[in-house]
Amino acid sequence: MSHTDSVTTAATLAALLRDLDGDRPRDPATLLAAFSTYAEREPDILAVRDGDITLTYGELAERVDALAAALLEHGVGPETTVAVSLPRSAELVVAVHAVLAAGGAFVLLDPAGSGDLQQRTAALAAPALILTSDGTPHPAGFPVLRTDATVDVTPDELPGPSADNPAYLVVDVVASTAVVVGHRAAQANSSWRQRLCGIGAGDSVLWHAPLAGQAAIGEMLLALQTGATLVVSPSEVLAEAIAETQVTAACFDHAELAELAALPDAEQRLDSLRVVLGSGGPLLAQTAAALRAVSGATLWHVYGRPETAGEFVAHEVTGADLEVVPFGCAADDVELLILDEHLCPVADGEIGELYVSGVQLARGYVGRQATAATFLANPIGPVDDRMFATGDLVRRRPPGDAWTAEIEFVGRIDDGPFTRSTGLADELLLDEFEAQAAATPFDPAVVHAPTDGPASIITYGDLDRRTNQLARHLSALGIGPESAVLVDVPRSIEFVVATYAVLKAGGTVVPIDTGNPRLPPIVNPALALTVAAREHLGTYDIPTVTIDRASLSTYSSEPIARGEHRVPILPQHPAFVLFPPGTTHSVTISHAAAVHRVTAMQARHHLSTRDVYLHQSHTGDATAWHGYLLPLRVGATVVLTEPPDPTRLAALIAAYGITTTDFTPHFPPGTNHRDRLFRTGELAHHEIEGTPAALAHLATLLGKATP
Repeated sequence: MSHTDSVTTAATLAALLRDLDGDRPRDPATLLAAFSTYAEREPDILAVRDGDITLTYGELAERVDALAAALLEHGVGPETTVAVSLPRSAELVVAVHAVLAAGGAFVLLDPAGSGDLQQRTAALAAPALILTSDGTPHPAGFPVLRTDATVDVTPDELPGPSADNPAYLVVDVVASTAVVVGHRAAQANSSWRQRLCGIGAGDSVLWHAPLAGQAAIGEMLLALQTGATLVVSPSEVLAEAIAETQVTAACFDHAELAELAALPDAEQRLDSLRVVLGSGGPLLAQTAAALRAVSGATLWHVYGRPETAGEFVAHEVTGADLEVVPFGCAADDVELLILDEHLCPVADGEIGELYVSGVQLARGYVGRQATAATFLANPIGPVDDRMFATGDLVRRRPPGDAWTAEIEFVGRIDDGPFTRSTGLADELLLDEFEAQAAATPFDPAVVHAPTDGPASIITYGDLDRRTNQLARHLSALGIGPESAVLVDVPRSIEFVVATYAVLKAGGTVVPIDTGNPRLPPIVNPALALTVAAREHLGTYDIPTVTIDRASLSTYSSEPIARGEHRVPILPQHPAFVLFPPGTTHSVTISHAAAVHRVTAMQARHHLSTRDVYLHQSHTGDATAWHGYLLPLRVGATVVLTEPPDPTRLAALIAAYGITTTDFTPHFPPGTNHRDRLFRTGELAHHEIEGTPAALAHLATLLGKATP
């Protein structure tokens, strides 16, 4: 890749390095430059606070130089890796910076982790030396240096690294990779984050992330590359650590953000925070809103990978982010490319894989076995320019009245086959149903065969039109992604209409067992759907739509274009929230998870337009949802009925030519609800061959041609 220095970074460091005494040469694009500059210019600023132990920048630099001299004596220098096995402490900060001062690259080992994990991490990083202390666990088979090692004379001038030398390694034991991050990339990333967050002298950064990951390195650099104070977390409980240390800046993953925002005394505990960075993938709008409601801190949604030296996009979360929090805009000196499977750019709004190019790219992987497959030549960049394939599926959101053009996350390539209309995994749950409805509008989609009374039938075309109208009505009422809708409708065609309409509007289906109408313990449902036959049973304290009384004729029945939604319906948005019988636990199923399951089931069972599927489980049964979706994606017919006795089941099979059904096994009380979800409908699935006479009878009833 091109190694052109960052203009922004060079200008910032030029100011820092101006008029300094001393002869030590500094490469401005290294992590050592800014740290050393603060140590010389502001030696009395507090650098590290570890309980009662404190180190100023000057004191830290003195200890760093002494240990760096010992590392030099043991052969550490540029292009040398040192594994550091120490608990989170001021001593660990000294050790890491001593490795950098000697010109080496560090990799963190967590001594609290298992011995096997440490050994595998060291094997992937291949360090020349392990730096540790007496009594601290560390891998065997490598030379060891203790942190209390000294030399008689400390060199007046340590060699230090150049911008092109490695700074640190991040090991992923599961993926069996060790990413090598160079100084130029690490320093550019740190400089950008300083400009983004405005962190500097007077600020304090909480150091709490797991030591084995890049987040811990990012927290350390966020403080010590900016003149702020790094504060070692005194507690495993984040809220206690923040309240006790009164830090002004912190980095959290999204689960931690949600946990902190939900605390009853969150405002008091989080009062000291001025800047919060939320990282770790897509951020739910409701999580962001919950945190902003209890904290006045500026919230940045950031996303990155070790291969990009940390975060490479950022978005300041505001009140305008009501339903989707985008990934954001590119970091300084970073180019974001959204390409199709042929590595050609896609148009704005279209989905493609995200590639990253620029100064912040890592050097590659140790051993380089995986480097060529992930770091590719940039097809639209200068000669020798590289780009990193993130595996993230994104779209570039065109600018609007309340937002700028930013990147929105859609999914991961390894979540949906690398196919579909854009050549990428952007299929949502009802895409194939809508295609089937367009292809076979007059074929029967759903038959309701009640125990008493005549059967009713709806065709694919009618089902599509009715659900389009109801979905538009729901959208007009504010239903969209992450809006929970209670579906209080008995087993019937209306239940299928309600379910499909909620999904088309982008909402989350929460079915209620009409035989046991206990409201599920769901937080803030936006709306309830019901039918006139159930209105007398009670009302909800939320808006309610009675399907068979709603006036929908003013709404178009044409297919709903994706541009009609206020925000895109993304694969990670929830499609169902289910409550397995006998439990109080909910299970959330996203569009992506639902597509994955029904696609896998179709690959095993090969349903087609010739099939007739008998759906016989309870409406509110959490294991039954696939039966409303899978057959209608392939042109089959769904026959709905109450759970029949064996005699009636045999009659239904003969009368309707049933070819496929699910038998729900009996679960003893106390069975884990996840066992119910994964065993029912998968292990108990049976296909039933319809006799020619039964198929002929079905053809008469439903108007299908006899196979």
